[in-house]
Amino acid sequence: MIDTHSHLLPGLDHGCPDLQTAVLMAREAAESGVSTVVCTPHLPEWDEGVVGSAGLILEKVRGEVTAAGIALELRLGFEVDLGVVAGVDMVKLAALTVEGSRGAIILEMPYYGWPPFIREMIFRLSAAGFVPVLAHPERNERVQRSSDLLADCLKAGAVAQATAGSLGGAFGRDAERTFFRLISEGMISLLASDAHSFRREGWTMGPMLRVLQGKVSREDLVVLTDSNPRKLLAGERPAEVNPDTGRVPRMGRTRRKNGR
Repeated sequence: MIDTHSHLLPGLDHGCPDLQTAVLMAREAAESGVSTVVCTPHLPEWDEGVVGSAGLILEKVRGEVTAAGIALELRLGFEVDLGVVAGVDMVKLAALTVEGSRGAIILEMPYYGWPPFIREMIFRLSAAGFVPVLAHPERNERVQRSSDLLADCLKAGAVAQATAGSLGGAFGRDAERTFFRLISEGMISLLASDAHSFRREGWTMGPMLRVLQGKVSREDLVVLTDSNPRKLLAGERPAEVNPDTGRVPRMGRTRRKNGR
């Protein structure tokens, strides 16, 4: 598996406090079957110091992970605030793309409200050769009411990435229901951990996959956690996934039927 969203790097945001914890998170990821982790510290505003130090911290963590005998590839990326995308030029944005991907950029979706400029922004990024990845759209209260806004973004060139924290009730039942609904509607192309050190049970994608067993086919899970992430890292657009909705829990189908 490939985890395309993790706050494993220490000292850059609230995800990981120190190098020791980073190594622990890396070990758990590798032991759970993850071969590659994309490290995505939050970037709430453009800060050249943070962007530069992220690369140095990544190299230090890579060294410690290798020294600990952990077979795990680490790549650098960022979870970029939409305000950053709106305010900086394409050259600066290129520095925020996932390492080696030739254009994949992880965008942090807001939890409340919906920026009126987001569809135009995604279209502009796509036209410039980027692959905009919308992180945890299931946590947005507007998407929880209707899939239409997200569907418009996907048509404009984005792909959607659901994250493990939305399962298990950590972010409320609405986020969990919307997670399943979006999968049933074929809107999710990637699954990731969004690992933070304070959510010990969410360091890997393992708990999420256990919840999804029997609800999403094994073939679809492979696409969502391996095939599509590989495409993203190779500079290709992830494929659409249209699971058999008969395997999606009733709460997901009910929410869709009610148009919420």
